[in-house]
Parts: sequence; structure tokens; C-alpha cells
Amino acid sequence: MKPLSGGLERRYGYALGTGDTAAAIGNPGVEVASTPALIKFVESACYELILPFYEAGDATVGVHVSVDHRAPARVNRGIEVAVRLVEAGQRKLEFEVRITQGDTLVMTGRHVRVVVPRANFAGETSASPAASAAVEFWFDFHSPWCYLAANRIGDIARRQGVRLRWRPIHLANLIDAIDGRRPLEANAAFVRWYQQDLRDQADALGLPLEQHREYPKRPSRALRIALLAEERGCAEAFVREAMRAYWARQGDISDLDTLAQLAIVTGLDATEAEAATADPERRRQLADNQDEAIARGVFGLPAMFFEGKLFWGNDRLDFMESRMAAPW
Repeated sequence: MKPLSGGLERRYGYALGTGDTAAAIGNPGVEVASTPALIKFVESACYELILPFYEAGDATVGVHVSVDHRAPARVNRGIEVAVRLVEAGQRKLEFEVRITQGDTLVMTGRHVRVVVPRANFAGETSASPAASAAVEFWFDFHSPWCYLAANRIGDIARRQGVRLRWRPIHLANLIDAIDGRRPLEANAAFVRWYQQDLRDQADALGLPLEQHREYPKRPSRALRIALLAEERGCAEAFVREAMRAYWARQGDISDLDTLAQLAIVTGLDATEAEAATADPERRRQLADNQDEAIARGVFGLPAMFFEGKLFWGNDRLDFMESRMAAPW
């Protein structure tokens, strides 16, 4: 892995569903999150924290979890997992974790992961039907719905053993080219509902949402870096961090210094990332992505393709995952 040091920390939001309850694993009537379900999110958050530092052939496995389950967490609401890397050895990584739901402290604890070669897991195990497939995630930083979906798509792909391709595209240019939907220009009643629905979905996922005071900021530079990040194998880390900066922290994704910092914390070289923002080849790649998207019937974002089928919107990710999990 790339060099890591103690003190690295992040916060991640996750949604709790009925499958995460104690009742779902054999404790009838206890419709709150089970301890094993919360530990699952602890592992996910620790994995996400170190993902930008993976190198080719790397994997990590959990070898120890020690938690105190302090309070119930309600389903159909979001939780926030705060994770901090407290020890970074050559192979052993130790994390400190806290789970909260609103103002309630739900769980505290520690988790240890060990770096191992991914080749150790190559064997004669049976692969899922989707294991050789790929899902394409078409996105723009301009869209809050892409922000929500970008925080889910990676976990879905990992659960189903599906390769994930990140496909940046300039949404405003796409809409102009096809005379597409402009929901914020619809009638006032729809706009009020649209904004309410966005807030409801963000709350359900446990994701902070605060529209930038100077919205919209131009996304072109960030999109060009996203192309670079996909080539370097850290697209998920960069996209999620840039989305959070823009949609939760008032970050200016058109500012070169801001983008350089986002590049650094997600495993990219800052100088290379800045060069990408002015690279004519990156501009051409985005234009090519737009042409391809139009040819394939993309009319809005986020858009996902799996096995040739288009799934549109954050609220269609569950349909897509069901298709991935189908046995044929």
C-alpha cells in the first residue's frame, strides 16, 4: 500500500434498512439495528478510509473487532460512522470508530485490518453470476442526486462482485444538447416537492446536504480530474470526497487549490491533477463521453448501465442491484 500514517480520519453516512435489524437475524420484535449489522458498517467505513492508498494487487481483511453497543439505532434512518486510523504499520492497520444517529452515540470501538496480497484469494471458489460483469456510473458533480448515488454505488458493486467504471460527463452540456429535463425550472409546486424529496433521501442515507451558497459552481475541472482518477484506480475516493466537499462543506470545486487538496487526500498527485484540469485531451474525453451518452439514450444523471440496461436516478439503484443478484 501507499504510505499511511496515524491520524487520517473521515466520516461516512449509511442507511439502515429492515435487513439490518436484530429481528432479521432471529430476535423477534426487536426492530432496531443489530450489533453484527453495525459492525458491517464499521468495516465498510474503515475500508473506504484506506481505499485511496491501495496499490495494484492489494487487499485488506478484518482480523479483530471490539465494540461497545451503547444505544439503539432506528431503521429507515441514516447513521454516521466516524473512523480514525490510529496505528499504521507495514501490514497492520488499527482504527478507532464511533457510530452516531443524530445526537445519539450508538457504538464505539476498534477495528484491525491486515494488508494481504489479493492473489491469496484466487482459487476455485464459485463466482457470482455478475462477477465478470461491469456497471457504468455516469455522473456530474453538479447534481445532488449524483452525490447521493456516488455514496452508494461502490458498496453495491462490491457486494455483487461487479466491476465499477466511473464515467464523468458535463450534465449542463448534455441537457443543452438534447433539450432535456430542467427540474428546477418546473412549476413552483414541483420544485418544492423536488427539494423536499432530495432532503428526505439524503436524511435516509445519513448524508449531510447543504447547497453551495454560490451554486452552481462550474464542474469542468473536477470532471477532468475524475477522468485521471479513473485511470489511476482511485475514482471512487476522489469522486466521493469532491462530492462531499461541494454538497456538504461549501467547497469550491472550480478552485485549483481546493482540487489539489482533494487530489492529495484521495491518493492522486496534486501536480498531475492540476495539469489535468487544463489538458485539451481531457476536454476531448468529456466531449466523447457526452456523444456516447446521447447515443446510448442517457437523458439525465445519475445514469447506470448494467448488462446493457439503463437505470436512471439514485432511487433506481435498488432495482439495479436486484438485477445484479439475479441467478440468470
